[in-house]
Amino acid sequence: MKKFALALAAVFVLAIACGGSGTPEQVVQKLMDGVQNADGDAVVSCLSAEVLAGMDEFLVELKADPEGTAAMAVMMGIEITPDEVSNLDAAKVVTILLNSEMVTAEMPDFSAIEIGTATIDGDIATVPMTMDGETEDLELILEDGSWKIGGEGMDFM
Repeated sequence: MKKFALALAAVFVLAIACGGSGTPEQVVQKLMDGVQNADGDAVVSCLSAEVLAGMDEFLVELKADPEGTAAMAVMMGIEITPDEVSNLDAAKVVTILLNSEMVTAEMPDFSAIEIGTATIDGDIATVPMTMDGETEDLELILEDGSWKIGGEGMDFM
């Protein structure tokens, strides 16, 4: 259970919802593939506007003190200059984190996660995800015609 919870938490801590015109299951698969491949653009494309707004608020805080952020990043094993901090966007942050040794050392094999069949109720989809015999549900919302992982999808954290 701890390994599975870490896997799901990693996705959302790193991304703290997948877009396009796919099914909820395809969106979850795109998210998992993005995490597995350290593809911040893919991960961010899965996020709802609400989640992206939260990430933007976090970026404002990081950029307010680029020197402090760069120093803090070093403690996490991430080499980044204050100038690079000033140019960060959500996708870059996710990519950097997914490539960091600290995160990759704790990251499970996302290809081992089985994505079940979504249950759709109006604008809400619930997708079961199973790893090591443990199943958790991930909630998606329909946003502008595309399924996205929204804030409610992170309730399990």
